[in-house]
Amino acid sequence: MSMKIVFDNFWLAFIVVTVLNAYIFKYRSRKYVAENPELESGYKKIFKAVLIYGNVPWIIMGIGNLTELTNSMLDFFRPRTLNPTVLVFHISIICLWILMARWVFFQNGAEFLAKHPGLIAFRGFGYSGDITSPATIKLFFILTLLGGAAGLTMMWVMDIPVIHH
Repeated sequence: MSMKIVFDNFWLAFIVVTVLNAYIFKYRSRKYVAENPELESGYKKIFKAVLIYGNVPWIIMGIGNLTELTNSMLDFFRPRTLNPTVLVFHISIICLWILMARWVFFQNGAEFLAKHPGLIAFRGFGYSGDITSPATIKLFFILTLLGGAAGLTMMWVMDIPVIHH
């Protein structure tokens, strides 16, 4: 298998991982629904949101690669080239962050997630388990967002070499 095939279709692996994570969450949520059936509709909403919103960037990446508007997945690490598909990809991520932040902080999303454990778990520093405190969920979200923003910023400022195949 040539590296071109791998890089041209890596977006499919991202979709598979996102779908797999959604189904793992759905499986883990079964025990909470068994304990409290009224939570089932909330778990279904989270599952659908992960499937839909979690795949938006990868679908954009796939469109770029399938239509040859991008050369490969590696183009998405170089937004400085101002490739329109790459820009849409990065904008979609930022839009998803904004929507998620609005939901978590201003529309009781943290409280909703606290009532529906299983999506956010932490292992480390002597702690192992689901995060069920709205304040901790908000902190977790902020830290995750800062990490993502650092990664996105690095893509914009670093001169990552282009690999042609």
